[in-house]
Amino acid sequence: MKNKTIEYRIMSIRKENMAEQKDCLNQLLRLSEEWADEKTGPSYDANDEDEFLDKNIYVACLNNRIIAYALGHKKLLKEKTSYNQIGETAYELDEIYVSKEYRNQGIGKELYHFVESDVKDEVDLIGLIAMSYRHKELLRLYMDELGFDFNHALLVKRMK
Repeated sequence: MKNKTIEYRIMSIRKENMAEQKDCLNQLLRLSEEWADEKTGPSYDANDEDEFLDKNIYVACLNNRIIAYALGHKKLLKEKTSYNQIGETAYELDEIYVSKEYRNQGIGKELYHFVESDVKDEVDLIGLIAMSYRHKELLRLYMDELGFDFNHALLVKRMK
């Protein structure tokens, strides 16, 4: 992005200081609503404010305006699967979204790398469940560009 500096940072909106962070929360809610309005996949509903409270939220900002966010959580894995051992810790990337006007500029990749660099010393793996009607683009991004391995897929065919 020419002449524009994107700042990547971690923010946390706590109930006790929500009034001070109302603008940030509103920006996140607007982005989540924007994502839901795009109808890019079969099952994304916009977040409510509780889904942003008391979590580390990774954001990309341009002139103090949030243009992308990532949200996830750490989880102790209690069952062995094809991709983990019992007792390992995973960071489950629940959401990563870049506002439409800022896509295809590397912001999503940089935001993901920012998340990864923050959690890498505390987790054994990063996982995500991805859904999109544009699944080929999604797989290319996560596998070819971000280095994820393909583990398994849930394919669904509705009968009614």
